[in-house]
Amino acid sequence: MKVIERLPGAGKLKKEIELSEAAARHKRAADAEIAAIIRGDSDRFMLIVGPCSADDPGAMMEYADRLARISKAVRERICIVLRVFTAKPRSSTSGYMGLVHEPNGISAARGLHVDVLTQTGLLTADELLYPAVLPYFDDLVSYFAIGARSVENQEHRLVASGLANAVGMKNPTSGDLQSLVNAVAAAKAPHDYIFCSSWVQSQGNPLAHGILRGGATSNYHMENLLDAHILGLRSVIVDTNHGNSGKNHGRQPNIAINVLESRRQSDVVHKLVKGLMIESYIADGAATRGQQAFGQSITDPCLGIEATEKLIYEIADRV
Repeated sequence: MKVIERLPGAGKLKKEIELSEAAARHKRAADAEIAAIIRGDSDRFMLIVGPCSADDPGAMMEYADRLARISKAVRERICIVLRVFTAKPRSSTSGYMGLVHEPNGISAARGLHVDVLTQTGLLTADELLYPAVLPYFDDLVSYFAIGARSVENQEHRLVASGLANAVGMKNPTSGDLQSLVNAVAAAKAPHDYIFCSSWVQSQGNPLAHGILRGGATSNYHMENLLDAHILGLRSVIVDTNHGNSGKNHGRQPNIAINVLESRRQSDVVHKLVKGLMIESYIADGAATRGQQAFGQSITDPCLGIEATEKLIYEIADRV
C-alpha cells in the first residue's frame, strides 16, 4: 500500500484543536448524567439524534443550534446527544465514507466535535469504526457506537472494554441477538490486548449496552424487547431507522411511539429501554452527493428537523 499522508500525533492535534476547560467540565458533568441513565439511576430518557453521517460541518452546526434549543426545552425529561458520525461503514466500501476520509479529515472531525460542544453545549456521539483513531477523540465524544458490521470483531469488543464512557453495541446486520449479547459481555469484562502499538489493560466497561437496529426483520416490538431481556441484556437503545424501519425514515416516529407504548405496558421493558437513536437532519430524505439540499443526508435518508422537533416533544410528553 502507498502512504498518502502521515497523520499528526494525537497529542499534537489535541493541543492545536483544544477543548476549553469550561467545556471539558460541562462534558464531564453531562457524561455522568448519561452514565446514570444507562445504570438505571436516572429516570431521564436518552435520545441520540442526528444525521446518518456528518458530511457538512456548516450544516451540522446549523442543525446543532436548532437541536440545542429543542434540548433545553425538554431537558428535565430527556437527555439529547447529537450524532456526529464522522466515519461511515459501507457494505460494499463504495460511496461516501465519512468526514475522516476527506482532506485533513481527522482535524476536521475533531474540530466539528469541539465546535458542537463549545458553541451549543450538546454532547456528541460518534461511531468507532476505526479504533486506531480513538486517541484523537477520546476527550470529546460522550457516546461511542459500535456498528452492526463491527460488533462481532474482537478488536472492537476489546477496545470498547477500555472506554471510559457509554458505548452502544448494535446487533449485527443478520439481526442475531446472541452475537450482541456476547459483544456486550465482552465489553463489560476486563482484558489485556494490543492497542496502538502497546499492550494495554482494561477494567471492563460497565456502561456497555445493546442497540437494537433490526436486521432482516425489525426487533423493536414488545416481544423482541422481552427476548433481549431474557437473553441477558439489561440496558438497550432502540434504533428507529436501519433494519427497524426498512430504511424508510418516515416510519421513525411510529416506531418511537411503539417503543414508548411498550415501556408503558411493561415494567421490564421500561427498565430495559434507556433511549432511542433517531436519524435526523435539516432537510427530509436523502440525495446524491452534489445534488442534496442544504442539510440533507447523502447517505441514509433522515427525518427533517421540523418532524424531528414534533417527535421529540411528543416523546417528552410520554416518558
